[in-house]
Amino acid sequence: MQNQYDGYNSMQKTLVVHHRSGIGDLVWHLPYIRAIAATSAGGKVTVMARPSCMAEDILSGEPCVDRVIRYDRRPRSGKKGHHDTMRGQFQLWRELRKERFDRIIIFSNRPRYGVLAWLAGIPVRSGFGFDLAQRLFLNQPPYIQRFNGEGSWVYPEATDFSIKQGFVDRPVVPKMMVPESLVTEAASRLQDLSRPRLALAIGSSVPEKNWGHEKFVALTKALVARGWGVLILGGPGEKTMAEQLFPQAADAQPESVYVMCQGSVLKSAAALKNCDFCIGNDTGILNVAVAVDVPALGLFGATHPLAHDPLMHGVSGADMHSITVDAVLDRLDEVIGAAAPVISKH
Repeated sequence: MQNQYDGYNSMQKTLVVHHRSGIGDLVWHLPYIRAIAATSAGGKVTVMARPSCMAEDILSGEPCVDRVIRYDRRPRSGKKGHHDTMRGQFQLWRELRKERFDRIIIFSNRPRYGVLAWLAGIPVRSGFGFDLAQRLFLNQPPYIQRFNGEGSWVYPEATDFSIKQGFVDRPVVPKMMVPESLVTEAASRLQDLSRPRLALAIGSSVPEKNWGHEKFVALTKALVARGWGVLILGGPGEKTMAEQLFPQAADAQPESVYVMCQGSVLKSAAALKNCDFCIGNDTGILNVAVAVDVPALGLFGATHPLAHDPLMHGVSGADMHSITVDAVLDRLDEVIGAAAPVISKH
């Protein structure tokens, strides 16, 4: 496939805009960020992203990312972001102008990014271009149409855009790069945790995606009874609760449960690489698991099951409350048959 960015364009200094706010959203974009970097000056790009997607942490493991520019607009916390104000927007515009980017690749249809790029004097501007409002400030077609299928639109639209722009010629399954030093560090921390190991991703970005601590504790007890070592993965917000509740599920077997709730996605990814399976809410860490080649079972009561990676499996319900512990265990038994070669190697 002929890439429209071959030749002289391979020397272009590139800014990639990642619009979405979730960790999983960023993971889905990783193969396309790498493909863009391969057509950019020095094989690297600068990425502009929201703080909530943890881009500075995740992309620190990517050799193709030169640096990350934080775009702090309408944060998930509900507080006022730095770039919500005209002063903040003006500072960002000045920063981008000083960088003298040759092109901007916008993974979004928001017109504001095109306007910002135009004001910053970026000559080549690509974006989704669903409608005229954004296309007015873009000049590098082809454009794409909105995703009309079921489930999340983020990965399909990023894929369609990357194919239409010539960066890839087919969908690419997202995979993460994790520094080996972090994998070794995690292995040391988890050395006493029983095998096989199953990670539980207990966090969620919104309450309606959360299965609930009581059910996760009940599932932990059932897994320990089956001989699994269970790693509890969450963020700083889950730390106190997790350390109080989950060790009790070990049933006097301290080597059966380990709680790791901290703020680094890369460190959680390194811990996952020391596990054999993952079960969790439809959240970022679930996507991180399959991105580091760990089979996963997602709990999809508020959303459609994800299907971007063959390692991703699912158990569905009318809502999260309707998904029972027995249903999860039954689905795990079904999936383990296919995952057995991966698990048995330990």
